[in-house]
Amino acid sequence: MDIVNKVFLFWNIGKNLYERENSCSNIVQKYSEYCSYYYGNSIQFTRENMHLMKRFYMNFPIYHSRLNDLSWEQYQLLLSITNKKERQFYYYLSLFFRSTYEEMFLFLSNQYYERI
Repeated sequence: MDIVNKVFLFWNIGKNLYERENSCSNIVQKYSEYCSYYYGNSIQFTRENMHLMKRFYMNFPIYHSRLNDLSWEQYQLLLSITNKKERQFYYYLSLFFRSTYEEMFLFLSNQYYERI
């Protein structure tokens, strides 16, 4: 699965989980089992990753073409940041420099946000 389709798929799964969270008590578990069966990759569709996909949608609620400029692994790094302004800073910094996962990891480990 290429980066564009993967990010789009995970964003849509997060959207569906967010919109249907009140309709069923164990919606995350059901989606996890369904996606694992349908896509044949149970490692990517664990309950923890499903919650991460939901957070991905909640933090980037409008899907646009710029979301495809980063990989899913980069979004996982971004979602580990609790401060919204800091997360946005690293998001736009990574877009501006067209950074890889490794470069983005260096941005975070060097705490560029704290230096400003």
